[in-house]
Formats: sequence, C-alpha cells, structure tokens
Amino acid sequence: MDSYGHAFLVPLQNTLHRIVSFVPRLLVASLLLLLFWGVATVARRAARSSLERLQHIPWAVRLLIVRSLYLGTIFVGILVALSAVNINVTTLIASLGVAGFALGFALKDILENFIAGILLLFARPFELNDQVKLGEFEGTVIDIQIRTTSLRTYDNELVVIPNSKVYTNTVVNHTRLGKRRYAIDFDTSLRADAKVVERETLHSAGEDPDILTDPAAFVRISHIDSGNDILSWRLYYWAAPTKATEVNTMSQMLRRVKQGLYDAGVPTPTSTSATILQRPLSPGYHHAGQREARRIAGDETAGDAK
Repeated sequence: MDSYGHAFLVPLQNTLHRIVSFVPRLLVASLLLLLFWGVATVARRAARSSLERLQHIPWAVRLLIVRSLYLGTIFVGILVALSAVNINVTTLIASLGVAGFALGFALKDILENFIAGILLLFARPFELNDQVKLGEFEGTVIDIQIRTTSLRTYDNELVVIPNSKVYTNTVVNHTRLGKRRYAIDFDTSLRADAKVVERETLHSAGEDPDILTDPAAFVRISHIDSGNDILSWRLYYWAAPTKATEVNTMSQMLRRVKQGLYDAGVPTPTSTSATILQRPLSPGYHHAGQREARRIAGDETAGDAK
C-alpha cells in the first residue's frame, strides 16, 4: 500500500514543483510583455511626433514607419518573454518559418495585397483626397491601408479595392497636377464667320471665373458636314481638376457660348437629313399598283381625247 501511495505522490510532487517553479517565470514573462508594450507605445508616440515635423516625407510612409516600429518592438518583447519561461525561441522561429512557408501559399492573395500596399506607399501614385481612376472605378481616395485602398465614387458609393489590383492596373490621377484641360463641342452653320465664332466663344470663356487664363482657352474646327450645313467646333479650356469643376464649367460654358453666338447673330445649321427605310412590296400589292396606274393613265387619256 505504501508503495502505491509513493508511486502516486512522487509524480504529483514533481508536477507541483514544476508549477511552483514556473509561476515566477510566468510572472517575469508577463512583466516583460508589459514593459515592452509600454516601450512600444512610447516609441510609437515619439516617432509619430518626430516624423510630423518632416513634412517632406509622405504621410503614408510615416504611418508605415510608426506601425513597423510599434509591431517590431512588440514582437521582440514576445520573444524575450518566451525565453523567460525557458521556451527555445530558436526552435520556435524555425517552426514558424516552416509553417509560414506553407501558410504563404494559402494566404497568397493577402500577401500580394500586403506587399503591393507597401510598394504603393513608397511609389505614391496618389494621396488622400486625390480624385483618381483605378481600373473601372473613379472617385476620391478616402483611405489607404496596407491591404486595400478605399474610394468614394461620384455617386457617393464606397469602393474598397485590393492593393494588388491597384498596383497592377493603370492609375489615372486627375488632381495631382493641379489643373486639367476640358473640351466642349458645338455647331454652327457653314455660313458662320469663323472669326466671329472664335471671338465670341473666347469672350464667353473669359467671363467664367473658374476657367484659367494660363494656359489660355482656344477654339478649333473639328468637323465639316457640307451636306447638312454643319460646321463643328471644339472649345478647349483649363480649370481646376475636380469633378465638380468639370460638370459646372461645361454646363456654364455651353450656356454662355449658346447665348453669345445667338446675340452675335451667328447662323445655326438649317438643313436636316432624313433616312428613308424601304422594304420590298408584296407581289399582289405591286400588281395592284400597276393596275391602278394603268387605270389612272387610261382616265387621263380619255380626258385628253375629250
């Protein structure tokens, strides 16, 4: 009986001894984690405050530096805490490396978006509040994350695009250069005086405060349709690159040009064209038509004879 009790007590004592000896190490590891968390928080605030003074560095790059510093400090703290509880960190890292290699294939799309996000932060094809066209989507950039870029479309819809799609497709930045060229089309008669049309159109452009004078607006003939008495014109002008400016200036310019040409007596196209669609007539209808034509011809002949 004593031998059975001894066999039971010895493992229990060893287990309790391991637990008692592990508790101090666990407390030390917890304190180390708290310490590194505090260091990471202080380092993040200090880095953010320091980088805010360096305005020549893009905000996205500053954000990446701050986050990398914070997460890197936390990661080092985790490794130190694991070492404090006698966990072989080297073996753990090697195991994580093998697991990470396998996990990389499973999370291929996520990793692609992550890497593309970092490349975009350094390439800087656009910034917050830029109005851009990313693939088939167009709108204002409202958020740039490591994995995704968010647009608010002109219809007030939110579009979240994976960064891998953004990086591998064409990016059109409408607002980066500060101004943009627009064009409107209008028609006059071929009888219109070209000098008068140009003068009145440029005068209308000069009356719009939203249209820039440098570069100056200009007018060109774009098409001649002699058969329909149409002389097509195109007015080019420069203005702010926002979508609201595009819509407003185009509407205002069409109204101003129309009124200006009307006041100057510039003739408008007068001819119209019609397309007549013909279809074959049925044989019965064709013969009936011939009989009617002969009847009319006979009546006319008889009338002449009288």
